[in-house]
Amino acid sequence: MRIAPSPTPDESAATPEESVETTPDDGAESPGDVSRSAERRAGASDGGGFDRALVVVHGMGNAYRSQILLEWAEPLLGRMDWLARDRVIGADERHGVEIHESDLSGDLPIITATVRYPGPRAQAAGAPSDEDDDVEQKIAIIEARWSESFVPMNRGQIFQWAVVFMWRAIWRVLDLFVGTMVLVPWYTLVQHWTKGPDEPRALPRLVDLVIDAVRLVVCTIAFAVTWVFLVLLSVVLTPILPLISPLLLIPWFKNAAQSVIDGIVESIGDVAAWKERPVRASAMRLVVRDALARAKELVGDDGDVHLFAHSQGAAVATFALFEELSPSDYNVNRLTTVGAAVVLLGRDRWLGRPDEYRPVAKWIECNEAAGEGHGVTWANHWAIWDPFSAGPIADTAPGRRERWRNAYFPGPATVMGPEEHAVHNTSQPFLDHSVYFENTIQVVEPTARLLLGPDFPEAPVAVTQVENRLSVIDKKSLGINMLAAVAIAAILPGLPGVYAAFATLASWVAGAIGFVIGVFPGGQDVAEAVPAAIASASFVTDPNGLGPWSWLVASGLTLAVLIWLNQRLSTLTRRSREWDRCPVEPKDWLVLSSIPRAAYVFGAFVCIWLAIATWSRPPLEWLLVSAVILLIVAVFVFVEPLYSPVPVVVAARAGDSAASVMAAAAIPAPMRLRDAVRTDEFTKDLAARRRLLRPQGWRARVWARWFHDWPKTAAQGPTPPPLSAASAATPRPGRRR
Repeated sequence: MRIAPSPTPDESAATPEESVETTPDDGAESPGDVSRSAERRAGASDGGGFDRALVVVHGMGNAYRSQILLEWAEPLLGRMDWLARDRVIGADERHGVEIHESDLSGDLPIITATVRYPGPRAQAAGAPSDEDDDVEQKIAIIEARWSESFVPMNRGQIFQWAVVFMWRAIWRVLDLFVGTMVLVPWYTLVQHWTKGPDEPRALPRLVDLVIDAVRLVVCTIAFAVTWVFLVLLSVVLTPILPLISPLLLIPWFKNAAQSVIDGIVESIGDVAAWKERPVRASAMRLVVRDALARAKELVGDDGDVHLFAHSQGAAVATFALFEELSPSDYNVNRLTTVGAAVVLLGRDRWLGRPDEYRPVAKWIECNEAAGEGHGVTWANHWAIWDPFSAGPIADTAPGRRERWRNAYFPGPATVMGPEEHAVHNTSQPFLDHSVYFENTIQVVEPTARLLLGPDFPEAPVAVTQVENRLSVIDKKSLGINMLAAVAIAAILPGLPGVYAAFATLASWVAGAIGFVIGVFPGGQDVAEAVPAAIASASFVTDPNGLGPWSWLVASGLTLAVLIWLNQRLSTLTRRSREWDRCPVEPKDWLVLSSIPRAAYVFGAFVCIWLAIATWSRPPLEWLLVSAVILLIVAVFVFVEPLYSPVPVVVAARAGDSAASVMAAAAIPAPMRLRDAVRTDEFTKDLAARRRLLRPQGWRARVWARWFHDWPKTAAQGPTPPPLSAASAATPRPGRRR
């Protein structure tokens, strides 16, 4: 929602020179000629010059021009380039993505590109072929930015509405968290305990029981703490929210809280307008309709339009597509929602009229009206800690619960709903909702493969499942390390001798700052500046001055360092696995990625045990008992990411038609990591990548020498095709050259 003008890169703020950069095809164009530029583009594309158009819709909150476009276009085009240049499918230097136009400041921001990748002959041979075999796809990406399409509600109206909405959102969050934190461990324990003697097991039965029992107890306690915190927070906010607007009449309160309140209003004001003001909600949907009409012009009658929406934008886009439009009129054949608040927000509501909304039923109705093969394929991605999507999409609460359970424990899907992808973004509540575009393996790559078209070879099932499993382990480790960092930072400064060392380090830093100040002329001498700087920070430089504020500062600095290190290590391991084209044996990667987790977890174990020993001074026998209990918990926390259930794709169900049954059957059955790495698909793909290994950058070269004896394992002749390319030997309809 737009409260006040924001610094968007519009035409009025641009200089003629800046406009030239954004319109490279016409150096004489001025800022006022942007509309004429748009007309030229429209005229050039009347014949449907694009194969595929992607319309991206942003979520709640103020979105400046091109924000959602860049947020998704950059990772998607980057992954498309990475996939198109894969040597295993026969790619070479001529393949990849070429950007033609990146108009980020026009009336309708657009990015156009051509992606070229090897055709069937190169894919089948696993080696480069001639250019006549290449497949070219022209892609256009445009945004539907509705945040400025309506007049916002005032603060009083928003905060009065927010009280009821807050409680509904909190109960949905608690419902999601009880599933993720309590029911998944419980179902896992029951499943392991009831396995027959002939069924395969990853661990012995009693070991499974111990791990599952500890997980259930720890997670149940964590959920109880979370429940109490969220409910108490809601109880406190319930009488405060309606009073916020009148309190702003008090000058000192307005000066202190204005910016915070405006930020809250920008976050939830859009939602209030969507639910309570049907006329403004219609204005939001109009922006989506106009963007779809523009996308239809770009692709003509033969191209495809893909609608991609996040958060509240998913509610806006879904309602517009299935309630007000005919998808086939706009060539929309696919809808992807991420972090979708479709169930939470529902539809707009006139006073005196119920706001019951059944999005799945409307989706099925639209597909039945379009006929077999002309409907909209709907895929929904939701992070397991995302409080706004809060799980799958279905028309009833029991239906959502069944589809949620099927994501962890596959079974027959009896409830109608879209294809569900439960994903791991950060494993941190209230952060998962805004970082879907950073989830390369589970969100970005599947979408990029769809944009590449049907001629691009599918990844081997075993390879996909191994990558998914490793990605989940990586994200769960990120969350566990974060919790361990909080425990370490909270306790460490209070341990004997630790704060004295911290104060000494702080004295060195303050002294260095004072020395720099003393060097410059016009100030104190160095001999005076250094002691003065140390004295000015005495609340953290006095070894004997540990108090609440100094403890808080020391904990904050320690936590900042631990979080930064955790993020850097996670980024390094993730980039090495996802982008360096250097295949790694899963066993080796698991060993390496477990080292930081072990350091954080057992660091927290040591800090907690030393705190018990120092602050409580229990008898020796109780000190040993506490050590054993803490060690068991630490071991469980360390191994939990390796053995916890990994969510799988839940097939779409849009009726009992043959197409719906075939779509469900096409979802591959989940495999254990140990079984997946032993399949022919995975071993042949790994062998082919080793032979074609050409590491880029020092990190990839070190990795290649360490794990693959590179360059001795470089290709020494023709490489047999991987299994994934076998199906590409026969051209399929719809290719463009």
